[in-house]
This record gives sequence, structure tokens and C-alpha cells, in this order.
Amino acid sequence: MSRPTRVLARQAVAIGLLAMLTTPTIHASPFGCLPVYGNWCGPGHPTSLALPPVDAFDAACMRHDRCTAYGPSTPCDHAFVGELHQLAAQTGYLPRPLQWAEYVIRLKSGGGWGGMPMPSPWDGMGLMSSILSPCL
Repeated sequence: MSRPTRVLARQAVAIGLLAMLTTPTIHASPFGCLPVYGNWCGPGHPTSLALPPVDAFDAACMRHDRCTAYGPSTPCDHAFVGELHQLAAQTGYLPRPLQWAEYVIRLKSGGGWGGMPMPSPWDGMGLMSSILSPCL
């Protein structure tokens, strides 16, 4: 990854985190518009009804959600990122919403900037618009 791309990626993450921290509390979830995957992947999912996972990727999200519910998130995050890497190697792809999940969780848990496919700057604009324009 070139230096300008790394700088843009860091700026996008910093702007997103700043937006989350400075957004006033309203009756809408700031992540309400973010894409989710299956029945378990995404902020605030599952909702009140926990449906079975739709595939192996969704099952990884389920295990991550259950793990973080009972203890510190960093070991759960490491296991989740490792499982996503393994599934992506087996299937040859990683669903787009999970590319963002893998990237953000990897950084949050102390991982490096490299690794899985980097979400594109255009994906970043979609992420920012989701955060800055919450769904009701």
C-alpha cells in the first residue's frame, strides 16, 4: 500500500471516530445505515430475535458477538479476525460489509494496517455518510 493511501486510510478512520465521539445522542443509532451481513454481523445485531447464522461468515460474527458479551473484547477480536482470514482463504472472498468489520476490528484490537483487502476510499465515503446521516 502506498504512503498516500495509508494516510488517506488513517484520516478516514480518524474522521469516523471523531464523528462518532462528537455526534449528539439522538433517538437514532449512528450506525443504523451501516451495511450488515446475515443475521449476526453489524453494530446492534442481532436485534431482539437471534436467528441462526446464514453461512460460515455469519457464524463467525455470532461467535464474536457471544464472546464479547462475556468478557474483554480484544481476545475475541483477534479470534474473529483470524477466523475471517481463514474463511476468506477457503472461499476466495470476503463479503464487502465484512471487509470493513475486519479492518476496524483488526485496528481496534492492535493489529496492523495491512492484511486483508483494504476497503476503498469510495467505501470510506459510504461509511462516513452512514455515520454522519443516522437512520431512524
